[in-house]
Amino acid sequence: MKRFIEIIIDDTSKTIEIIGWSHDDTNLINNVVTMQKANMNVRCTTIDNEPLKGEIIIRGYKSEDGLYTRLLSEYEKKTGKSLKKW
Repeated sequence: MKRFIEIIIDDTSKTIEIIGWSHDDTNLINNVVTMQKANMNVRCTTIDNEPLKGEIIIRGYKSEDGLYTRLLSEYEKKTGKSLKKW
């Protein structure tokens, strides 16, 4: 089974978080799509190799530890519904 690293991006706050290794990104993708439907400006991607600290760079974006958790909390406050992190 292929392993990859999940990444979440918040285009509103211009922040990015490397979530970690995964074998299945279905839950992350579903959560991001659900957040997008609630008008949250988020997206996700994956990479195959572990990056060095600071290697993943999107011009104008900063790293934010806990971004995914913050976005899940924002979604819950906005909609009154919760999403499963994993």
